[in-house]
Amino acid sequence: MRFERFQELFERELKRIPSRFKAGVDRFFVERNACRQRGSLLGLYVLGHYHPVHGNAGPAVTLYYGSFCRVFRGMRERGVRVEIAKTLAHELLHHWEYRSGIDDLGHEDRLKLALWKKRLGYPTGSPTGRDLIEALLFIFIVLLSLAVAARAIG
Repeated sequence: MRFERFQELFERELKRIPSRFKAGVDRFFVERNACRQRGSLLGLYVLGHYHPVHGNAGPAVTLYYGSFCRVFRGMRERGVRVEIAKTLAHELLHHWEYRSGIDDLGHEDRLKLALWKKRLGYPTGSPTGRDLIEALLFIFIVLLSLAVAARAIG
C-alpha cells in the first residue's frame, strides 16, 4: 500500500471517530518510517504512540506507516483500515486515561507484556514492568494478535 493511500485511510478512520473522543488531542499524524523497539526486544514494530506532550504543542497521536507495512504485509485494504481504527482507538484510550490520572490500559499492557516476555524467556523485572518500551511493545503484540485473528476469520 502506498503512503498516500494509507494517509487517506487514516483520515477516513479519524473522521469516523466522534469529536468528543478526540477532544484535547492537538494533532494526529502519520509518520512515514517504521518504529522499532529498542533494547532486548529489538526488531518488534510499534504501530502507534500517544504523546502527552509533543514538542511545544499539546497531546498528539502518531501512527507509523512503515510499521503497518511490515506487520500487515499482504493484508487487504479493508483489514489495514480496521487495524488503523483499532490503533487510533487504543491511542485515544491512553489519552483519556492520562487526562483522568489513571493508567489502567498501561497497567494491563505491562502485565500482558511481562507474561509474554516470560513465555519467551526474557527477563521481566517487576511483574508489572514500569518500562515504557515494554508497554509499547505489548501494544504492538496485542494489535498483531488481533490482526492475525481477524485475518484467520476472514
